[in-house]
Amino acid sequence: MIDIQNQKDTRRVSLKMVGIKNIALPLLIPTKSGKSQNTTGFISFFTDLSHHSRGTHMSRFVEILYRNCHNYLTFQQLKHIASEAKKELKAENVYLEISFIYLLKKRSPVSKKYSFVDYQCNLLSKVNSLDYEQRLMIKIPVSLLCPCSKAISKFNAHNQRAIVTVNVDFLREFWIEDLIKLVEKEGSCEIYSLLKRADEKYVTEKLYENPKFVEDIVRDVALKLKKIDGIKSFTVECESYESIHNHNAYAKLISNSTTKESENVDS
Repeated sequence: MIDIQNQKDTRRVSLKMVGIKNIALPLLIPTKSGKSQNTTGFISFFTDLSHHSRGTHMSRFVEILYRNCHNYLTFQQLKHIASEAKKELKAENVYLEISFIYLLKKRSPVSKKYSFVDYQCNLLSKVNSLDYEQRLMIKIPVSLLCPCSKAISKFNAHNQRAIVTVNVDFLREFWIEDLIKLVEKEGSCEIYSLLKRADEKYVTEKLYENPKFVEDIVRDVALKLKKIDGIKSFTVECESYESIHNHNAYAKLISNSTTKESENVDS
């Protein structure tokens, strides 16, 4: 049969990314406890394409994924899959991105009732001829109480849920649970799915005693991440879904591994 993809292209235009987006596959994610968590991953898989080639072989992306879809989702496994695609598709650069929901079992602070909190995660592996990069992104919900509102109010202070997004470039394996717990400790209070009255009292009082701006939590999380040797670079963002304003509050910090400088965006 005619292989149209292998036809020579005369337009002399190289493409940075060609491949497939959002194919759903079952995933097994190792956890710190030693057990694995079953989830569904949505995978995007790309290579570059030289100006000589008319097209890529889309089916090969799917074949490579299905050969590996029952393996654990570890950083090493992603590197193996990306390297396999680089060799089979004769590409210089390979990009493998997986998004999934990670569930963490949490116990309420006073009643000790168990429930699950879900976290949106994204893993990116990039392989090229000179380097290899892996990034982990997690969206972590926390509660924030406004320091300004507390300072000027007689009886109360407005508080709201916020999402902290951390995006880290790892040099070695790092547990998802550890990154989540690191961030949650820097909020005014953690988020729980199940709270009894005693738990609500605890959460409300902890919020009041630990007020934070979005700028505060971004800086505090960044200082903790800088102490971890296995992190090459990172970005921290916080978006607060304000309860008394018709807008959200936002802050962002970028840590670059080469310059060791940070960029702040005030809310």
